[in-house]
Amino acid sequence: MTELVPGANAPLPPGPVLVRLRGPFDLCALVVSVNGKVSGDDDFVFYNQPRTPGVTLADTEITIDPAALRPGAERVVLAASPRDDTSSFGQLPPPVVTLHNLRGTLLVHFTPPPLSRETVLTLVEIYRRGQDWKVRAVGQGYADGLAGLARDFGVVVDDDGRAAAPPPAAPSPPAIRPLSPPQAPSQAPSGPGPAPTSSVRIPPGMGSPGGAHQPVGFRSGAAPAWHGGAASFGDGLPPMLAQVVTLTNLERGRAGLSALSIDPVLTAAADGHSTDMARRGFFAHTSPDGRTVSDRVTALGYRYSRVAENIAAGQTSAEEVVAGWMDSPGHRANILLPQLREIGVGYAVGGEHGTYWTQVFGTKL
Repeated sequence: MTELVPGANAPLPPGPVLVRLRGPFDLCALVVSVNGKVSGDDDFVFYNQPRTPGVTLADTEITIDPAALRPGAERVVLAASPRDDTSSFGQLPPPVVTLHNLRGTLLVHFTPPPLSRETVLTLVEIYRRGQDWKVRAVGQGYADGLAGLARDFGVVVDDDGRAAAPPPAAPSPPAIRPLSPPQAPSQAPSGPGPAPTSSVRIPPGMGSPGGAHQPVGFRSGAAPAWHGGAASFGDGLPPMLAQVVTLTNLERGRAGLSALSIDPVLTAAADGHSTDMARRGFFAHTSPDGRTVSDRVTALGYRYSRVAENIAAGQTSAEEVVAGWMDSPGHRANILLPQLREIGVGYAVGGEHGTYWTQVFGTKL
């Protein structure tokens, strides 16, 4: 059995897996393509639509058979919401998610970090890595209900929770656009992206309770105007990235934790991921080819006992991005994880939302 922390992953054995959720919560799932979005109504599984190819919901258990997923499916994202339709996660016992094989053997255990006013929580995602499948712990909360989750994965939701016809799709952008001046909003837009691919009906009680979810980043399709890939990393970080480290360590100090030291390998991994997100037009911990933070640091020679990652987009300063991470329970938990010892920070400019930030945390074996 593998105990996961946010951002960590584990391999899955061949065949179907059972995802179980302990507590007074409802489960749902989104089947996602390589572009990070759903492809249609059938990709959203919840209690009013309990099955789609490869995914079946039964009460607080979802069975996922990767071999039976629709063509083009690269990820299945599992999320939860309070069953009583009125509570937030901060008012309820912690959700506990486990993965099992069909014989009932426990494979993975994950308890997300503590939440407060969030009403929907992304638990884990099951994703393709070459010919194999893996699971990654997420633990990201949404304060505006399933509507916020739906928007992040390319669906259109009316304010009243009813399904809306999607607008005509915009032409797909090229993989790399010409460089343009940064366009960095002070906060990420809360509406759907420019080319949503589907619409869904939000179940009663799983819409917005009036909170103000501001996702810490959105997708982009342009090449970065700058990134640190050619820089000499280590203690010689650019001043803005050094400030990210300083502010991160200040937050750890307030919590009575030791400061993180800058590691050049983690910095290279963070910089490479920020650049990759901007260049290939995605915003996720898992890249389009299925690589995760664990894969990226391992490929660079970092042998770890723990590794974690925070990402963000659209922020214009070190102060803004660290404040955004600290306001998000999942990201805050990574920053304040006592077992971490080292950090790397990456940054890229360009694209639809202007800036792409990555923190990679680690502890060597």
